[in-house]
Amino acid sequence: MSYFAAPFDVNSKALAAPVRVRFVHLLSGIATRHSDTIDCFFRVDGRTVTVAISCATLTELREREHRYLTDQQLVGIAALYLRRTLEQGYDATQAELPLGGEELRRLGHERGYL
Repeated sequence: MSYFAAPFDVNSKALAAPVRVRFVHLLSGIATRHSDTIDCFFRVDGRTVTVAISCATLTELREREHRYLTDQQLVGIAALYLRRTLEQGYDATQAELPLGGEELRRLGHERGYL
């Protein structure tokens, strides 16, 4: 599924040189990690980073606001979130970045999905 998001380079405040980010895959964290998330896996200069999107927020969007996000849109939002997080100084040593609530909504609006 690497066609979901094109690889991109990011300048990080925490790292000396720009890092290369590549989307790997998207899957349900419910079955694999017993987590109430949809997981977007990226490789950041060889390290795996997971953006864990809250299923509770997705359910709220669907039930209360009648908004639906496709897999492609979720990957786009996760990639934008990871890019911004790296730019702000995240050094990719943590394996998981949680994403939900207002931040997910804000990025969805910014991308034009919501």
